[in-house]
Amino acid sequence: MVFHIMAKNPKITVIIPTYNRANIIWEAVESVFQQTFQDYEIIVIDDGSTDNTKEIFSKFGENIRYCYQANKGRSSARNLGIQMARGEYIAFLDSDDVFLPEKNALQVKALDENPEYGMVYSHALTMDEKGNPLGMSWQGNLSGWIYPENLFIKNCLITTPSVMVRANVLKNVGGFDENMHMCEDLDLWRRIARLYPVLHILYPLVKVRLSNDVVNKGINIKTFLCGREEFYRKAFREDPSVEKMLKKELFSEMYSTYGMLALQQNKINYAILLFLKMMKYNPGTTFHLIRTALRKARDKIMT
Repeated sequence: MVFHIMAKNPKITVIIPTYNRANIIWEAVESVFQQTFQDYEIIVIDDGSTDNTKEIFSKFGENIRYCYQANKGRSSARNLGIQMARGEYIAFLDSDDVFLPEKNALQVKALDENPEYGMVYSHALTMDEKGNPLGMSWQGNLSGWIYPENLFIKNCLITTPSVMVRANVLKNVGGFDENMHMCEDLDLWRRIARLYPVLHILYPLVKVRLSNDVVNKGINIKTFLCGREEFYRKAFREDPSVEKMLKKELFSEMYSTYGMLALQQNKINYAILLFLKMMKYNPGTTFHLIRTALRKARDKIMT
């Protein structure tokens, strides 16, 4: 491993929150060391790890700025990193993900050449727990003034490690909402996009690791649905015009999306429940989805 001597006034701060990932975090750190753009600092926020993470990082001094805090959650860890950051631009890297080598160079160039833009993001590849490619990817489709279109699930393809944001933008809009347990990243991108245009790079610059549970079983639908509902409630409080203009479409899409995921997981009763909730917002489509669920229930009984 080649270590990087950090500048006192770096162009970029890379913030890596971590919790009990001593066995894998060096892949993330190494991916930053291997960046073609070398004017950066790394801040590792250890969110109360009980493994040997502290032992690994405490000996590197200014090569990596390591900070331990009692366990407060990922948003608190990222916000502490933002407070400590010295860079003009801020990048976020989860401790099980990796940057591709050109990530920082291309995003710095994008922000330097487009000073009116508040942040930039890219496509993202996925890998399993062992680092094998999964063949899935996040491929965002929005650029420029993306609010409020970025509230829709179909457009919600900004994954945190793919983002680089100006430090002064974060100072203006605030950091991650520590009261949110899901969608806190989407909430931050929402607040940024209300005030600034957002730039999209049309190819992958990061690899995101998915757990075996997610790969084999899918997401926890109830948890994600609760997080999405909380995300919308906050968005509506802060911008009532969006509730008046888009609530019907947003909630119709939400219940349809999670209902279809429930069908894919053979949770047919739960899928029907979500489709019935959707009826309030889009009754025509709801009847079609319920028929689909009932046909699947019939086929399951017959097999």
